[in-house]
Amino acid sequence: MHQLTFLLILFFFLVVQMPSTIGDVKTVTISSDSRPNILFEDFCFDLTGHVTLSISNVSINTISTTPINSSRIGFFFGDLSVLVYYGFLITGQEGKTCIVESPHLIPGLFQPIATFAELSPPPQSSVSKTLPIPAFTVNNETRPVHSPDHLGIYFSNCEPNTSVSMHVHVETYNVDRDGKDYLEVGRTQLPMIYFIFSVLYLPFLALWVYICYKNWSFIRKIHILMAILVVMKSLNLFFEAEDKHFIKVSGTPHGWDLWFYLFHCLRALLLLTVIMLIGTGWTILKPTLHANDKEILATGVTIQVFASIAHVYTDEIGPSNRYYLFLTLVLLLVDLVGFAIVFVPIDSSIKTLKEAAEMDGTAAQDLGKMRLLRNFNGCVLVFWQLKWLAWIYVSTIPEDDCGLEWLIVTVEETVAIGFYVGMFYLFRPREQNEYFIVQDEETALATIRREFESDSD
Repeated sequence: MHQLTFLLILFFFLVVQMPSTIGDVKTVTISSDSRPNILFEDFCFDLTGHVTLSISNVSINTISTTPINSSRIGFFFGDLSVLVYYGFLITGQEGKTCIVESPHLIPGLFQPIATFAELSPPPQSSVSKTLPIPAFTVNNETRPVHSPDHLGIYFSNCEPNTSVSMHVHVETYNVDRDGKDYLEVGRTQLPMIYFIFSVLYLPFLALWVYICYKNWSFIRKIHILMAILVVMKSLNLFFEAEDKHFIKVSGTPHGWDLWFYLFHCLRALLLLTVIMLIGTGWTILKPTLHANDKEILATGVTIQVFASIAHVYTDEIGPSNRYYLFLTLVLLLVDLVGFAIVFVPIDSSIKTLKEAAEMDGTAAQDLGKMRLLRNFNGCVLVFWQLKWLAWIYVSTIPEDDCGLEWLIVTVEETVAIGFYVGMFYLFRPREQNEYFIVQDEETALATIRREFESDSD
């Protein structure tokens, strides 16, 4: 318990202290960076899209004796596949082609936003521009941007043996009838969607409280935790709606991201805890946790805390950080481990019940419990599979379909509500569970061997 408290305090401290880059008004400091290409932002624009780019405090360090050509260093628009094509191009031409100087050679690439040749003299060394999203120029032919279109804002340094330090401020937005909209196409509907789902959990909570009240004699501690879980889920969605709303109208969350991250972490921790406690049968099938159950639960909670910290950190640092891809992969791995560990207590409980049924002659009593846990295991598995399928689709969504992200979020939250309804229905407080109604001992034992034979393999 002390370790969990420490991890939660650490999580809260990191969120408070971390400089915010969430939203689509970002300020990033680059120090002595020699990477040839850096993605600063990716955004789904419509035909009203604009970018404001301000660069200041620029310094270039080089170990080369050749004078620096500052026109070969700058920022440009491009679709998210442009660097892949560019990588093949420069490989074939032995690095003679500069992406900033030759946008017409690369499909999906626009004219540069700004190059270092436009910088004011030191000490300011700055340039600031606000530009509409341009049209493609291919072979001297202008082609309009598709709407919506997923574009990246890249920095490219074509000068060898040089490193760059600078302060970069980027704003990406579309323009609607109310002014600037800092949420990209496909996400501008998210504040209302999250708010609607947060409200939908309130009647669900009221129904659960009513069921608990009507069956007060059969209430267990796990039922109280389940009620708290619904409260946390509703608050998590409410604060996410507020976070997205303020990003939409101003480009920054105005502190609402702190509350969103806090309740996101608490909701994730409580969901994992409830699933694992139900898997162990705590207060429903047995009154206390065994030492092994406690160790598995502590491991799962610790993993979830670190996953929450990694989630916040990757969101905050943005794609311009050199370790962004690595940390994203680590977060993916941690999430997979957390997904796998929730099944450990469920499978362990089923195995224990099966062994007890065969050795102690308790098959008639244990069959119902095993069926209940098996159905819950399937419910959790379907929930996680649908969640991962949605995540994979969003991650691989075609650039021309980036306006559909609101629909994916709607499906995800609908699946989440379905999972909550299924879990709460299976383990609602009541006098007798229909899963526990079985026949005589021999029939029950034969049923266990037939239905759960694969679990022993």
